[in-house]
Amino acid sequence: MKAVILAAGEGKRLKELTKGAPKCMITLAGETLLDREIHMLKDLGFSGEDIFVVSGYRHECLENCGAEVIFNSEYKSTDNAYSLGLALRRIGTDDDVIVMDSDLIFERSVLEMAVNSEKRNLVLSKKSEDLSESTGIATKADGTVEAIGKQYSNTGFVYISIFKFGKEVTREFTEALMEPRSVKTWYTLALTKVMQKYPFYNLPVPGLWHEIDFPEDYREAKEIFETGE
Repeated sequence: MKAVILAAGEGKRLKELTKGAPKCMITLAGETLLDREIHMLKDLGFSGEDIFVVSGYRHECLENCGAEVIFNSEYKSTDNAYSLGLALRRIGTDDDVIVMDSDLIFERSVLEMAVNSEKRNLVLSKKSEDLSESTGIATKADGTVEAIGKQYSNTGFVYISIFKFGKEVTREFTEALMEPRSVKTWYTLALTKVMQKYPFYNLPVPGLWHEIDFPEDYREAKEIFETGE
């Protein structure tokens, strides 16, 4: 299995914390968000050659992160669909892949559940009724995922920006990511498209997780992961 960490964004809403660096370089619980994800992956058996970090803004800050770095030179005019497409072109179709955003902090158990699940096509979620500023997951009666997006509210599940898929999905998923209508948006549009052919399962995870988008997110995560409150 290969891992992709999407880290091309600038994080403009966190400038008071990033001080000009990519937002994945924010420090929480004694290490940067990016270092924490890479260390967790390595603890679960991934090597540095198995981990692909897609950089963009201030890419030079990530060059010695202990993983393979892919520079998205078009980061200013594209979104994470294009970044992920670049990574999948590099990885090819010989391996299953797990993907995560770089602005997350979570317990090891969250990642462990995804990596070790016998389901090869998975999206991770948290059970929640609070979908403000969140990406919802619409599921079918059999537990498979029908769609992901901010327009899917009140589903009871919030997508936590981690998913994995089998190698048989890679070719069509890459093509969908690199379509002109996709490259300037989130990868969830292309992911929803391939879900119509390949079943993806929803995996609600109980472990602690937080996304860092705003300064208040950082303060909340600091309380949870540094003080245990």
